[in-house]
Formats: sequence, C-alpha cells, structure tokens
Amino acid sequence: MAMKTKEYEVASFARKEDRLEYLFKTKGPFWHLCTPGTNQEIIFHSEEDYNYGITTAAMSLASPVRILATAVMSNHIHDILSGTERACLDYFERRKSFLRRYCQNKGLKVDFSLFNCSLLPIENLSALRTEIVYVNRNGYLVNRQCTPFSYKWSTGMYYFNPAASAGGRPFSELTYREKRLITHSRLVELPCDYQVRDGAVLIPSFVCIKEGENYFSDAHQYFNMLSRNREAYGEVAKRLGDEVFLTDNELFDAICGRCRKQFGESRPAALSPNDKIAAAVMMKKEYHASNGQIRRMLKLSDQVVKELFP
Repeated sequence: MAMKTKEYEVASFARKEDRLEYLFKTKGPFWHLCTPGTNQEIIFHSEEDYNYGITTAAMSLASPVRILATAVMSNHIHDILSGTERACLDYFERRKSFLRRYCQNKGLKVDFSLFNCSLLPIENLSALRTEIVYVNRNGYLVNRQCTPFSYKWSTGMYYFNPAASAGGRPFSELTYREKRLITHSRLVELPCDYQVRDGAVLIPSFVCIKEGENYFSDAHQYFNMLSRNREAYGEVAKRLGDEVFLTDNELFDAICGRCRKQFGESRPAALSPNDKIAAAVMMKKEYHASNGQIRRMLKLSDQVVKELFP
C-alpha cells in the first residue's frame, strides 16, 4: 500500500509539473528586468522615496506587461515581467521618467544616465521559479534587520501570505490631495480598485502574486527554495551583475567549507593574513560577497578591504 501511495504521489506531481510547463509556455515570454546595483548612486533614501519607487511600478504598467515579482533597493530595482520585449522596455522608460522627475523635484542629484536596465530572458519554468525567489529574497539579504516577510518594498512578504494584503484603501476613495501625495503628479490616475496603504500603492494591487505562486508546485516548494538553492542564486547574481546573493549565515556556511578544503582551517577569521587575502578574493569573485560581509567574516579592517576592492 505504501508503495502504491508513493507511486501515486510521484505521478500526481509529474502531471502538475506538466500543467505548469504548459502554463509557462503559453503565458510568456518572461523577463528579469534589473538596473545596475554597482556604480549607481543611491536613489531611494527615505521611506517616502521607497514608497514612490514602488508606486512608479503601478503607474508605469500598461498592457500586455504583467509583473510577477518586484523589489526596490536603495539604488536599483528588480522586476520579473511577462510581456513582449518592446512593451517591457517601454514600461521601464516610463518608470525611469517618473523617478527622474521625482528626484529633480526633491533636489536629489542623481545621474540617471547610469540608470539603465538589462532585460534578460527567462528560458524555462525552473529558471522562472529561481528568479522569482531571487527577487523576493533581495531585500532581506541586504538589510540584516529584515526577514522575507518584513521588507516592505518587494513582493517577498506577499507570496503565500494572503493576510499581508489586508488594510488598504481603494485609490478611488482618496482625496485629490492624497492622490497627489501618492503619485507626486496632478495628472496620473490609477485604477479605482488599486489599494493604498502606508503611503504607497499596495503591491498585490498591480502585481500578479497569485499567478507567480501558481508556477510553484505548492507553498512547500517555494519556501524550500527561499531557504536553499545557494548555487542557483549565485548563477542569477552573475547573470545580473548583482553583488550580494547570500545572507551572512548562508555565506558563512559556504566559506567555512571552502576554507577547510583550501586552507585547512574551518574558521575564516583564524586564517593567516595571506590566506585571508586569498579568501577575500575568492569570496568576492565566486560568491559576490559585499565588502561588509568580507570584513565581518574575515575580521579584516576597513582599510584593507577598501584597498582590495575600492
């Protein structure tokens, strides 16, 4: 009986994967849109800036573009999109225009000539899953005070968590002044059923969260990928040119194993000075570690790390 049950579960899983493969092929093409996270000055400083960064995604959407995942970081953005290449690029140009005008009006000196996007095709269902999770992890990887459910400016807190969408007000119920405070414009109108909360358009109003969830076999698969799959995130980071793709704990586990094999010492901070330099280069090259991660794990001074990676 146990064997038959197991066979049934395997067959059922295979049928569901076939349906999801069909869904992927018929709903695409899919893209990962991102702007450079290196050599781009800070754009979003305050909570108001981040809120507007999210709202510009809602303001810039037009058919046939759909957003499955999004994240606003301090100096760059990520979107997982479905739509034609031209439509996705037009969406980005509208968003860039809103952000440029916002920064000009606030007196923020940002060189938007560097704020250009890469639009990278997502070739298969497995890659789509990995890149959705990659985007949803992004905020809490960089902000050590956050969890996947507390970073407010990404889709991470909404996936398989319907309670997170509660508490919004319909855009149609806002006063004219409130609408202007949200959109920073006299002209922009948003769909009446879009929800607003805490000074921004609520992400599930305009992001296809449910569709994104449907590309995973179930919530268990999603959360398993959220906490594992280290090598796959490394490949995504290299493709995008992102710097950080592992949490401190994930990176520390990986580095301890590498140091044991390469230097015969499982504690990175106990390495000799020369081995620490070699380990730092390895961490930067192979794991895209940030300067802060390298400094903390190898117990190197700021001056040494800055000399290695100016």
